[in-house]
Amino acid sequence: MKSYLSIFLKGMIMGFAELIPGVSGGTIALILGIYKRLVEAISNINLAFLKGAFSGSLKQSWNQADLNFLFFLVLGMAVSVLTLSSVIIFFFHNFPFFLKSFFSGLLLTSLLYKPLKPEVIDKKFFLGFFLACIVITLAWNFQPTEFVEVNLTYIFFGGFVAVCAFILPGISGSFILLLLGIYELVILSIKEFNLMILSSLFSGCLIGLLLFIRLVKRAYEDYPEHLLGFFYSLVLLSIPLLWKSGEWKISLPNYQLGYIEAFLGLIIGILFIFLLQKLSSTFQDT
Repeated sequence: MKSYLSIFLKGMIMGFAELIPGVSGGTIALILGIYKRLVEAISNINLAFLKGAFSGSLKQSWNQADLNFLFFLVLGMAVSVLTLSSVIIFFFHNFPFFLKSFFSGLLLTSLLYKPLKPEVIDKKFFLGFFLACIVITLAWNFQPTEFVEVNLTYIFFGGFVAVCAFILPGISGSFILLLLGIYELVILSIKEFNLMILSSLFSGCLIGLLLFIRLVKRAYEDYPEHLLGFFYSLVLLSIPLLWKSGEWKISLPNYQLGYIEAFLGLIIGILFIFLLQKLSSTFQDT
């Protein structure tokens, strides 16, 4: 039961992070040491699992697919998203630099620890690093879309693309929704529990997740060194994306209290990672 509580809490942290444009739930999964297990668990939802489940051996198929882990993780994420969306809106409007600095400190400090810290830096690592630089450069040059009319097909597409970003450390699903012009609509729909929009978004997320996760698993198996360099670069270079304003320029505080706010957020973000490392026995993959 203790392990399930730990997984639930990790899910809550991931859900909270995913609400922030520029912060990836996949990054938090890496920091918490559960990323590979998450990829494998989602990959286990396949035709063999469905065949076993519908042939009368649901419990056995469930356990083999490690779906208890996935269930409590997703439950934690859902609770976090449903309960903290209003908090995120409040912080964005009142303490934006604190929030951005907190996650900047968190992301930067996480690069000093495993699993992101590379044991060997070779040409495979640099190749992955270079590919991620291209991805972040493309993201930097995209302009946010002004979304006017609610189109459920567009919402579905947004969910499909956003969940692919969620799986990749360094690029957040929220950031993709922001680029597509539907971030505020989605946050408002969560707050007001708009089932029509949320069901369309969830359907896109589900299909995108089941398709894209297999590519990530294959990359883990065949190109682990390249993937580490790719992830390291994504996390490092995603930090500037947190600080982009609506005009896609670096947004910095223009008042003295803003710098104090940013400094406090940075320190707390750094200390948060140190705390996770001290509690490594609790946050170890179970």
